Amino acid sequence: MIQFSPVYTPTLARRGAVFSARQYPRQAFENLIDPVLNIDWFEMSGPTFPPHPHAGFSAVTYLFADSPNGFINRDSMGDVQDIHPGGLHWSRASRGMMHEETPVPGAGPVQGLQIFINLPAARQADPAAAFPVPAGLVESRSGPGWESRVAVDGTTLGEAVQALPSPVRIEEIALAPSATHDMDVPEGWGGVLIVLEGSVVIGEETLASTQAIGFSADLDDRFPITAGPAPARIAVISGAQLRQPVFAFGPLMLASPSALDEARRHVAALSL
Repeated sequence: MIQFSPVYTPTLARRGAVFSARQYPRQAFENLIDPVLNIDWFEMSGPTFPPHPHAGFSAVTYLFADSPNGFINRDSMGDVQDIHPGGLHWSRASRGMMHEETPVPGAGPVQGLQIFINLPAARQADPAAAFPVPAGLVESRSGPGWESRVAVDGTTLGEAVQALPSPVRIEEIALAPSATHDMDVPEGWGGVLIVLEGSVVIGEETLASTQAIGFSADLDDRFPITAGPAPARIAVISGAQLRQPVFAFGPLMLASPSALDEARRHVAALSL
């Protein structure tokens, strides 16, 4: 059986003149969206955040295929990666890393999702790692009235075959007017669905653009998503629930106070 949260409508937060985001925190969905911690649907047109630490989770940047621009990612492991529209960058912060993302200079705004996905407590002390998924490795799927881009599915990250600590799926789905697509939810998974364009009907709820709903499944199940009278586009981020506590200090989120203290000591010594 699938359990749904109340529908959530975010507000638009701004940081200066070059950054805005709609924020979807786990607390808004009765914590059904575990292992997802937080999502920002953002637009950035210039450098906004200085180098900053992450620890205890994966920070995933997914750029929309129609984003006018891409990112340059730098981190404390010495990686410098270009993230192009339609691609994804996965930073598994684990015990701690420093990172910075800035738009390609002079090429317009960057539009996408920044997704924080929790890590199993036993893997939060692992060395940090980061890897990209270029747009060409994102899998395309389709059916009657729908098409999707599957950036992550299961326990591997596209064709890069980078093992993830626990199963995760990140999918963007386009629906024709009035089309229906069934969303499969494995046993013990939770997630969130965000309406990017148009409107959709889920059960007895109608979700308009920017609105979101959380879900979880006790057993393998599915639920239908039906587009309204216009084309619709949604993002669905889900994964195996971890059911563990979260102790946070800014962008450090660990499963115990002692692990949080250790991560704070570790990132204090890092730099780009």
